[in-house]
Amino acid sequence: MKKRVMLVIMLILIIAMVGCKATMGTGEEKLEEPLDENLTISDYYPFVENTIYDYAGVGNEYAEQKTYFEFVDGNKAQIKVMNPGTHVVKVLEHKDGILREVYYEGEFYHVENMLDINGETNNILLKEPLEVGNSWTTPEGYTRSITSIKEDIKTPLKNFKALEVTTELENGKTQKQYYVKDIGLVANVYEDNDIKVETLLQAIKKEEYLELDIDVFYPLYSDIETVYLKDKLNFYTNQSIEKLLEDVMKNPPSGKFVPVLPETAVINSIKLDKNSWTLRVDFSEELISKSNFGSALETEVLKSIVNTLGKFYDVENVFITVEDKPYESGHYLLREGESFKVNMENIEEVKGPLI
Repeated sequence: MKKRVMLVIMLILIIAMVGCKATMGTGEEKLEEPLDENLTISDYYPFVENTIYDYAGVGNEYAEQKTYFEFVDGNKAQIKVMNPGTHVVKVLEHKDGILREVYYEGEFYHVENMLDINGETNNILLKEPLEVGNSWTTPEGYTRSITSIKEDIKTPLKNFKALEVTTELENGKTQKQYYVKDIGLVANVYEDNDIKVETLLQAIKKEEYLELDIDVFYPLYSDIETVYLKDKLNFYTNQSIEKLLEDVMKNPPSGKFVPVLPETAVINSIKLDKNSWTLRVDFSEELISKSNFGSALETEVLKSIVNTLGKFYDVENVFITVEDKPYESGHYLLREGESFKVNMENIEEVKGPLI
């Protein structure tokens, strides 16, 4: 009799244990295996050079976008985000186990290295340890946290197991970012009740460059006038935009055009003063010493330089210096505070074959 009782008790205990195991993980709390302890933010948000990340948009015409790392220097990187509505530049810093967005500027259509700019933002994108429950506060006061470390996310490129970061917005709205090891951001999902807007990775294009539109101005040899043509600049990560602009102004595509920079001239620096919206461009001394123009042609050369740079940076005023001193030649004397202005009067575009 005692043996029977003991057998029944043992069976009850075994059934109870099996039942407990069968129901584990079926509640609201999500149990996941921990990440490899050696994985860090650098694994989930690598700064990848010369690569275009192409995202499809779902739910909004501006949800599609392309991103490109323009400049990378150690633990800091500048990324350009391009969608149908605008171009945005962000500077990211990975330091002390935290990935921060330290600078943000919209309507940024040109290329300029902003890595050394002292930004006013402190938007934390990722924070170690990379484990569920780790949370922090956004600059707007919202709670952002890691809500999954192996979340299924479907994108046009492929299906991923991703690190999920959720930002709890007001009135039940959420913003979720999904990061994948060795790739970075693969999805961004915004939800507001029945509204859902998704930005989903559809292609990764390696060994690529940013193609920049530029109008290049040249004087004509045949007459004292200036014309322009539409061209492209191929910009790779960490490339000198000054050197690219030098090359296009030194090397017109036809013998009909006058090069506007001497072969040995160098653009020392280009800075956009956003307070006055004046482009400050400093050249080496060869801009003057290696030029031998009469006053009429010098006027057209200066007009070409100012128009090319001014239109590329979308400003009206261009202040030219030579070795940090205001431009001065036998025909022109520029003073501090003065600038040349973009002038499109009577300038026509050259189209068709350039012979």
